[in-house]
Amino acid sequence: MYSSEMRRAAVARTASSSIAEVAAQFDVSPSSLRRWMSRSDLEDRPRSGRPQIQRTADQVVEALVSTAGARISGKDYSTRALAEATGLSQSIVSRAMRGMTVPSNLLLGRDEVTVVAGGFPLVVIGIRAAGDRSAGEGAGGGVGLRVGGVEGAGAVSARRVQRRIAGIAAALRSSGVQHWPQRFDSEHRQADASATLELLRTGGDRERFVVFDPFGETKGLFGEAGDLAARDRDAGATIAVHSEFAEFLDDAKSALAGCRDIPGSLLDILAARVRHGFEGVLWRQSSHTEARRSSISSDSMEISSWLPKGTRSITEHLAIALREEIIDSGYQPGDRINPRLLSRRMQVPRSSVDAALRRMVDDKLLDGSRGGSRIPLITTLDVLDLYAGRMAVGGVLLRSLALRPKRYFVPVQLALRQVEASAATKSGIDVEDADLHFQQELARASGLRQSARSFEALTLRLRLFISVLQLDYSPASDRILIDDRAIFRALALGDAETAVDAWRGKVDNAVRHMAGLFARRRFDQDLWAQLTRRG
Repeated sequence: MYSSEMRRAAVARTASSSIAEVAAQFDVSPSSLRRWMSRSDLEDRPRSGRPQIQRTADQVVEALVSTAGARISGKDYSTRALAEATGLSQSIVSRAMRGMTVPSNLLLGRDEVTVVAGGFPLVVIGIRAAGDRSAGEGAGGGVGLRVGGVEGAGAVSARRVQRRIAGIAAALRSSGVQHWPQRFDSEHRQADASATLELLRTGGDRERFVVFDPFGETKGLFGEAGDLAARDRDAGATIAVHSEFAEFLDDAKSALAGCRDIPGSLLDILAARVRHGFEGVLWRQSSHTEARRSSISSDSMEISSWLPKGTRSITEHLAIALREEIIDSGYQPGDRINPRLLSRRMQVPRSSVDAALRRMVDDKLLDGSRGGSRIPLITTLDVLDLYAGRMAVGGVLLRSLALRPKRYFVPVQLALRQVEASAATKSGIDVEDADLHFQQELARASGLRQSARSFEALTLRLRLFISVLQLDYSPASDRILIDDRAIFRALALGDAETAVDAWRGKVDNAVRHMAGLFARRRFDQDLWAQLTRRG
């Protein structure tokens, strides 16, 4: 394509030379030169013809992938599913996905993501090197990378790692981080960078940081240490600072390619912050573990505190930890659970995990038919059966609770406040946890020990189902809060029938939400109506 300057120069030369001579000198055809001479404006014009489909497709696929979170590992985000959802061809979608990730031959499967922080004017991604571990063994021991059909104990697939790298790249781009230099300057800072800079100061000697720093916030961070990218590893972490977004993204994808896996909890946090411009992102490996232990030690014990201590702790703890493990490690139905990895993540003895897994197999929460403990294969009939059972038992519990003194309502009211707080965050996992806790407090306050224990067993199964099916309840958070408030309001007035009606509507909403997410699984709405209709 000829530049406007060249066109103007060629037309000006025709004043002293013939058209044939000027055309030969500028290597253009005489007809093109005559056309330029007839134009009053020699600036570039929009090119006619077909629009750039691939560029548009890249933006569409990027927008979908950026908000997928941990679900990007599932079938709903395969190139075929994305092609069906967007109306694009699968080959175009595949090219878009390849542009967001790295080739499988570059995946090493050794290192570990330790921290991701983002907020104007910095983005930091931290990776801990595996040290002397072999390429096939991750930091957790026995966790490798499955490439080309070769699989070790607890190995993860290369395709899943590729998709999760694409999820991080898409979140960075869709949130507009690349536009920070154009939209802001140092006088319009939206966040204090001191906390992010502190992460760099405290990095370990096997930790590598990839930093996007368009305004030079990291200059002079280590006194006379000079170039952060060239720092001696013995002095602390290796830090690579980029002022150009494209260079930062390429380096970040390269660093992530060395990791044995990308935690699903990290992807969920990034997906939630995409629409907020990547402001307020802080995911740390240590804080994630502490959050898990906190939820295990508080919520689950309160739910099951009426049970004998010998039977209440590890099974439900494991059910909750399994939910997070399925999200983080991408377990699929039929996959065998690695008890050694689970023991390390839960920070409990291996023997306790083995015993809990055996019990969950006995309770039909896990599949033990092929040896070991496996994620169950869940049919739509299983889901309808579970929800119908919860609807029936929940109605009994609510009728009993409506007759009890109001002092038993205090824990239920506190649990409702947790739902209100979680709904405001629009986080699917937080809303799910708070809502199930609210339901368990209803059961606990009813005074019906046997029915409450049955309801708890159904809750454990539901937690697992939600994890395996990778359901996202964030779009339904407002509806969940409305239903929970309606149930509590009716109970506080002693109106059992209104509470039961609200409960039945809540469960029906949950099933319809699930049916909408999994329309291709052929949810039998007629069967659901038959199972739950009143006599």
